[in-house]
Amino acid sequence: MSANKKLVVFVHGWSVRSTDTYGGLPERLKSEAAQQRGLALDVRHIWLSKYVSFHNKVTVPDIVQAFDAALKKELGKELSNGRGLICITHSTGGPVVREWLQEFYFRRGKKRTPISHLVMLAPANFGSALAQLGSSRLGRLKTWFEGVEPGLGVLDWLELGSPESWQLNKEWLDNADEVIANGTYPFVLTGVSIDPRIYDHVNSYTGETGSDGVVRVAAANLNMAHFTIQQKRAADHSGPLLPLKLGKGKEIANLPLALIEGRSHSGDAMGIMRSVHDDDQPHPTVDALLKCIVVSNRRDHAKLVKEFEQQRQQVEARQRVEILDLPGHFDRKRINDPCAMVIFRVRDDLGNTVSDFEILFYGRDNNLDALPPGFLIDKQKNRRDPGVITFYFNAARMQGCEPIHHDGEEIRPALRGCEHLGLRVVPYPQSGFVHYLTGELSASASNLRKLIRANQTTLVDIVLHRVIHAGVFRLSRELHDGDFTRDPEGDPV
Repeated sequence: MSANKKLVVFVHGWSVRSTDTYGGLPERLKSEAAQQRGLALDVRHIWLSKYVSFHNKVTVPDIVQAFDAALKKELGKELSNGRGLICITHSTGGPVVREWLQEFYFRRGKKRTPISHLVMLAPANFGSALAQLGSSRLGRLKTWFEGVEPGLGVLDWLELGSPESWQLNKEWLDNADEVIANGTYPFVLTGVSIDPRIYDHVNSYTGETGSDGVVRVAAANLNMAHFTIQQKRAADHSGPLLPLKLGKGKEIANLPLALIEGRSHSGDAMGIMRSVHDDDQPHPTVDALLKCIVVSNRRDHAKLVKEFEQQRQQVEARQRVEILDLPGHFDRKRINDPCAMVIFRVRDDLGNTVSDFEILFYGRDNNLDALPPGFLIDKQKNRRDPGVITFYFNAARMQGCEPIHHDGEEIRPALRGCEHLGLRVVPYPQSGFVHYLTGELSASASNLRKLIRANQTTLVDIVLHRVIHAGVFRLSRELHDGDFTRDPEGDPV
């Protein structure tokens, strides 16, 4: 009979020291799956994963290799006999399993995987803004690490815009439909609440709107888009500016995203996983998990996308204003606005990284002052790839929002939105034998709609034209032509 039961593997987040982090979730899931859904889980094979990620030399690829070895050792026989595997992850566990699927299956041309359900709780799929703070500062934050010194090797992956996360997410963008078609169903469950008991007053990221205190909803969501903005070539480079053109792009819009009400990233009281106790009280995480693991085909999966979308709208409405009862004498009203991440990667048309640049945004009529106040929450440049920068936008302010009321009082009037979006890329150097020219993407409603997607991340490749002058290389008939180091740049080639 056990062969008919579902295998379940839990993969924890980063720097966890004990399987206590799962709380009562394994037992609750087993019990309620049987009672409410008639689904038997093989309790002997609810494996609580244990991996070490707080040593500096341990990287995500290292963890992926060890994860594969552990699966083969513990579950190899069952998996070789065709038993499906439900994988439930938390935090960094989501990217770890996705990297494993990519490395051991999709990059090797294998379309079918042992995992039937990949349910990710608060996954850092696009990283976390906290990762750039550094290991010593993060080690003091209770929000994620509970006093453990986090490892630099994993931090590198988790930093916003890292080369590794860009590659993984771009690959998933290219093959997500095929993954689902071959029986691996991904789901993302995340919260948007802040636990005041673990809020850090010194670090604003732990109370950021659109986030659970560690991971932004937009960074957890696997519905995403990618566009290329190409700078046009021009025969005459005498002008200071070359236009930019936004390409057609590609997107994923068919993956379930559930917003779990009242849940933060971690903690006994509000943590999306650890707050689950082995009691008779209903829990939104358990309820959402059960809806995921009973999915058995593409139709069920697509139906859950719509159900979770309706649920997300309801949760957003109920949690639009959150009262953080912070220590001291002051309550803090927190407005939970839906937000959007846009990660720009700037290269030239010869493939070189453009590391010195500015990106400016403007609204209608290419007016830099036509954007609404507070439209930009944060920007962060990747330390290892200086050609990558992540912008975090308040989507409600960019797209417009109805007035917000709380306890019968209007606490924020209606927001108009900006209606149009354009951008200017100012690269350096802008003179010399090899240089760049400022690029401009004229503001339009289409740009706003394509780039700013509430609760999502958009990847954007900006490709600039590299201007090379004839003076870089000249042929001469004279054997002794004197000192040529001060020769003029000449015309662009």
